[in-house]
Amino acid sequence: MTDTKRQASGRFLLRIDPGLHDVLRRAAAAAGTSLNEYCARKLAAPVGDLSSYAGAAEVVARAAHLFADALIGVVVFGSWVRGEATAESDVDVLVVVEDRVALRRDLYRRWDEAPLRWQGHAVEPHFVHLPPPGETVAGLWAEVALDGVVLFARDHTLAARLARVRRDILEDRLQPRGLRGHAARDYVRRATVRLETLEIFLAAESWADAVRESQEVVELTLKALLRSCGVDPPRIHDVSDVLLAERARLPDALAADVEELAEISRQLRRDRELAFYGAEDLTPTDFYSRHDATRALGYARRAVEAVRPHVLGAES
Repeated sequence: MTDTKRQASGRFLLRIDPGLHDVLRRAAAAAGTSLNEYCARKLAAPVGDLSSYAGAAEVVARAAHLFADALIGVVVFGSWVRGEATAESDVDVLVVVEDRVALRRDLYRRWDEAPLRWQGHAVEPHFVHLPPPGETVAGLWAEVALDGVVLFARDHTLAARLARVRRDILEDRLQPRGLRGHAARDYVRRATVRLETLEIFLAAESWADAVRESQEVVELTLKALLRSCGVDPPRIHDVSDVLLAERARLPDALAADVEELAEISRQLRRDRELAFYGAEDLTPTDFYSRHDATRALGYARRAVEAVRPHVLGAES
């Protein structure tokens, strides 16, 4: 809300973003009341989720501005809500919209035109539709159902859907290890494809590119391992410290490999930017050699071979 003005009658005139106005108007209609009455109830309600989180109102206003009456709800979730966020962590926000809104990359570009920060952390939106009624879902929806905080809901449909997901978890239709398993499997599959392309860089004698791509293979692979074990990895390139700190949650069969995998992550992180950009007094092509590329490829292959069976299981 951008401005308030006291009128002679003792009432207030509230000037708000047009998108948020449309959202509130639709929510009032769904509640079977007038817009004025709906807003009065919200303002008179006890302090709740939205006012408890600094920055939340700005996030809801941005979503409302983008989607107007197509906005169903906004939920904050992830490491920030769980109290596990690091200085590098983003604040994950689920923005639920009607099916008539196509989920394209353009939505993310529009959001990024004016990036938001929440208590010093970048806000990372995830645009989704409500799952069809009766469909059992996992992955992102399961994570949101477990630790999400609803910042805005147009009506009861979002809360009802999240409650259904929680019931599925309690009734063992969703297994805890599977909540983040979809993303973990995707990471490992992509890492495996990238591993195969490294041979192309070696054949072309593009040593710097082989080193850079090897680092990305290792990063994807180790983040897949952490996610498969219920650990939300921070958005940093070297997860060696996280791997060591969470070793008790990793598969027992990997106990002897954790130190080696952490060292691989540290070693390749040092080369990530240098192999891509170089420096003022060197170019990546001149700096890296066949030995560097072959060693990096060996690191990447070792990480994938160690982790893949524990994430993909019978698929691997």
